[in-house]
Amino acid sequence: MRSSSVQVPHPLAVLYGRGASLACGLDGQVNAEALHGLFAGDTRVLSTYRIALNGAAWQLLGRERFNSSMARWTYQNPTLSGPDGKIAEGTLLFSLQRQVIGALRDDLCILAFPEHPIHVRLTLQLDSDFADIFQVKDQSLPPRLNIARIAEKDGLSLVYKHGGFHRALQLRLKSSSAAPEFLGSLVIFELNLAPGATWCLSLEATPIIDHKIWCFAGGAGVSDFKQLVPLVGPDIESARLLQDPFTRGLADLHALAIPQTGHPPYPAAGVPWFFTLFGRDTLVTSLMSGLDGSWKAEGTLAALGERQATQRDDWRDAEPGKLPHEIRSGELSYEEIIPHSAYYGTHDAPALYCLTLWQTWRWTGKAALLDAHCKTAEAALRWCDQLGDRDGDGLLEYATRSQQGYYNQGWKDAGDAILDTTGALAKTPLATVELQGYLYAARLAMAELLAERGDLAGAEKLRQAAERIRGLVEELYWMEDQGFYALALDGNKRQVRSIASNPGHLLWCGLPSRDRASRVASRLLEPDMYTGWGLRSLSAKHAAYNPLSYQRGSVWPFDTALAAAGLWRYGLREAASTLLRAILEAAVAFELERLPELFCGLDRSFGLPVPYLKANTPQAWSAAVPVLAAQLFLGLVPDAARGRCYLSPWLPDWLPTLKMRRIAVGPGTLDITLARTGDETVIVDIHARDIEIVKGTTTAPLWGNPARSPSP
Repeated sequence: MRSSSVQVPHPLAVLYGRGASLACGLDGQVNAEALHGLFAGDTRVLSTYRIALNGAAWQLLGRERFNSSMARWTYQNPTLSGPDGKIAEGTLLFSLQRQVIGALRDDLCILAFPEHPIHVRLTLQLDSDFADIFQVKDQSLPPRLNIARIAEKDGLSLVYKHGGFHRALQLRLKSSSAAPEFLGSLVIFELNLAPGATWCLSLEATPIIDHKIWCFAGGAGVSDFKQLVPLVGPDIESARLLQDPFTRGLADLHALAIPQTGHPPYPAAGVPWFFTLFGRDTLVTSLMSGLDGSWKAEGTLAALGERQATQRDDWRDAEPGKLPHEIRSGELSYEEIIPHSAYYGTHDAPALYCLTLWQTWRWTGKAALLDAHCKTAEAALRWCDQLGDRDGDGLLEYATRSQQGYYNQGWKDAGDAILDTTGALAKTPLATVELQGYLYAARLAMAELLAERGDLAGAEKLRQAAERIRGLVEELYWMEDQGFYALALDGNKRQVRSIASNPGHLLWCGLPSRDRASRVASRLLEPDMYTGWGLRSLSAKHAAYNPLSYQRGSVWPFDTALAAAGLWRYGLREAASTLLRAILEAAVAFELERLPELFCGLDRSFGLPVPYLKANTPQAWSAAVPVLAAQLFLGLVPDAARGRCYLSPWLPDWLPTLKMRRIAVGPGTLDITLARTGDETVIVDIHARDIEIVKGTTTAPLWGNPARSPSP
């Protein structure tokens, strides 16, 4: 299956930086009725931005992206009628260079090529509805009657106040000639253009959140994401199929970084919809991208740990020990219409927090990390053992207590994601299968941390508890007739027998026996689950299958990558390679080699991958997919606390070489060059500084003691 040189554009053009994001049409226009806008503080502060000439739209000639924050569009005029007669198509060239770094800055320029002087009217329609980001995404937009337009010396401000909630947008305009006129939402320029004339305009749109400038709006001309977030990741040289998505993913992860005082930044979940702290997404991203350094994980541990719940709050689905699902600051949260000022409706973040702490320690060897975060992890694990297990049967089950809470609280958190084989909604409390795998792995991870800190008895108890939940999953979830695990146990403890991608996460956690892992692998690669671009979230044979839905048959790149990592740890490298190749080929099929949050679950025979309209692009755990893939090919298991790392490299036949430099393991670094020769992978060159290399381990490069193998 060869990848095409044709690339699929994402449905929206998204620019972002320093807490602000812009979603606009591929032509650069911003339309309120679409999923467009400039977003800051979880508010759409600019909802309409259309540029017209004599009332007509410009004709788009081309567009180019420079980086995550900057792009440029080029247009020409259509045939126009004006006071001086007809103006031929292509008389005027119009360029729009746009940058979003905390604020939006546009530089507009018209180059005139008429045969004689002409007069034209340029209009900018600028407006805001100050809608909450949830209202925009759901297209449930209320009328706003209390938005003020305040004329100012060099522009105007749009201001929205509702009780103590305040949002505003400062619009500043500076043109080379012709003063603007303001008429309602229109900014009008009457232009007299001679042959060869140039007219320019700069526009800055600065969000004001709670009476403060949202973020520093300077930085014009920044063209490198490293200048926005001064983080240095590893270098890679390989085939385009890995190198280009890896480079793009690294850039997106760095550009998604949200700074915080006193700690490294953490990655936002994605833009435009999830430019905030997201418990599950941020943790899984950190787990997948250790090869890029520990900054994401260290920042994530600190940010979530500071927000760990200490008391029960049913409105927020909070309980002592739980970690946040997401943090929002829009009007709906402010008015307590939704509980998202700090919402805790995620049942997997506590176990994932323990795994992230463990893995970050493995990568860095920093005892200070354990000193800082072990109490948080221990409280999270207590929640899993007590409150997370709602009926005391040894499994994690979820059900919301909030009137505005999420029905589903695993990674498939859409309300219609967990269905029985008839397509009916599975009854809560629900114990989805991957939650049990996370808890299994978290107990083993915490056992190693407790042993490191001298609590050998506590470590042994956790290992025994891990074995107990492993036994429960094997007994209660396995479907012998399907050779697969059930999606969940429902509120009556009956198997939800739908075939879905969730059991791939069990392999990632190392829970199944080797025989059952092999059978799961075979089932995942059957045509109803494997599209050729990745794994469907729900089987195409299911009664409720819809490839255009959010989680009932779409492809989620991170989901496919975790399944591949699970196959890898069981030694099923060819099967893992099939999944990794598919998702990397999807990456290079998309514009910018950027994997979206998800895409439609259509079979590869349909053609190129089909975008999902509301997907975040970029999205953090999708950006981490090629980073995890590279770690798998290296076969790298960090063990920095003991001054070493394990290497067991393997390259598939479609990836003949892999060279990586500046891989950080503890205080040391590693440079390595691999090549596939015949059926063998050889280490061509290796340079390790301040780290010992142990070659030949067969354990997958994720977690668990490298000497500990999955159960036979």
